[in-house]
Amino acid sequence: MKDRYGWLLLLGFWVLPWVGQAQTLSTAGEALTSMDLPAGPKATALGGAFSAWADDTSAIYWNPAGMAFFPKVQIQTAFNQWFQDSFYQDIGGVLPQDWGALGGRISYINLGSFTGRDVFGYTNGFTYSPEDWGGTFAAATKLGSLALGLAAKGYAELLPNYDYGAFGLDAGALLRTGFLSLSAGVRNIGLISNYAFPTEAYTGGALAWDVGPVNIHFATDANFTTQGDALHHGVELGFQKTVFLRAGYQWFLTPLADQTQTGFSGGAGLDLSGFTLDYAWVTYGNLGNTNQVAIGYWFDLPTAQTTPVDDDEDYGTTPVKPQNTRTAGVIATPQPTATPAVNLDQLGIQEVYHLGIAAYKDKNYDQAALYFKSAAAKVAGAGEKTYKSQANIMLGVIYEYHQTSPDHLATAIRYYQAAVDLDPSNTTVQKHLDELGTANPSN
Repeated sequence: MKDRYGWLLLLGFWVLPWVGQAQTLSTAGEALTSMDLPAGPKATALGGAFSAWADDTSAIYWNPAGMAFFPKVQIQTAFNQWFQDSFYQDIGGVLPQDWGALGGRISYINLGSFTGRDVFGYTNGFTYSPEDWGGTFAAATKLGSLALGLAAKGYAELLPNYDYGAFGLDAGALLRTGFLSLSAGVRNIGLISNYAFPTEAYTGGALAWDVGPVNIHFATDANFTTQGDALHHGVELGFQKTVFLRAGYQWFLTPLADQTQTGFSGGAGLDLSGFTLDYAWVTYGNLGNTNQVAIGYWFDLPTAQTTPVDDDEDYGTTPVKPQNTRTAGVIATPQPTATPAVNLDQLGIQEVYHLGIAAYKDKNYDQAALYFKSAAAKVAGAGEKTYKSQANIMLGVIYEYHQTSPDHLATAIRYYQAAVDLDPSNTTVQKHLDELGTANPSN
């Protein structure tokens, strides 16, 4: 039922930009066009086909709804060598919440320097260095497989003898079902004096699947503006979700006058235990080429959710003896005698995981184990692998500290190792394995 409403809401987001385009897009002139500079080398390398992908902090620009699927906190900073001596850089971060996510981004644009001239074309002895500053605050929420996001932004341009600024809004929707993602939204809604923001509507789609150790990802976006419409295409090939090669193409349906923009782009990425490094190269025909690089880091905030309590306390729980079967991070075990109050088949991994956390905090460990096992047994979608790993960690905690069967420690080790298989970068589970005296337990 949630997916049905999700499709209807997404359809509404597709229709809304087309309706709103006539109302918000103005031909009287546009200001603050720097708001439309592409954010993030990953998205740039993919030709700007990123609204349905939106899986790093640049989602704050491309589609804020993507933040709702973030499995961990991410911070990222990027630098773009632009044309001539101009450049721009930004820093952003996304903080996942139980209900969705919060994000923020600050950008700075240096348009280089030039010598001032008077009305007759003679130099006036002054050198000018125009600058742009921008800040964005975004929030997203998730309703099953559908996420909705809003972003409020403020930008200012500091020009010779004249400064101005304004505020605007972005809105986006993202639907993820298995290997398919669909997006729609609008960027830069707002007015400034007698000018309009560089408003644009967008729709997009992305496909992702794994073929053994190879990860394949395709994406396409369509953008609609008063200056012309454009299509964006991107492809990424990854190996074991660690090394990535990317290519993209921007197809301008209405080329700018006297300007050849070939629109080709490419790049590469590296993900090592949560540390990311991304690079993008873009050619703009006779304008020249640009280069962009970013570094980022994924991490978990300190939390008491997986902190064990005093194991000397008598909790009166009945031991549950798992079988010695482990496949792809899921351990086949008998279910506790407790019964869930909801239909777990209709919930996602994150929702079931949080039910388990609530039961754990209530010291209902049998019920918590039921929820965590259900979360661990589900097929992980985009951005859900971390919750599957955390479910296995919590099962390890339950068996290590709240069970008394003869093999409860061996069972805890198997759950911890299942979590490591899913998320090798998780340092919390490694601490538990070290406490148990083994980093590579036998199956």
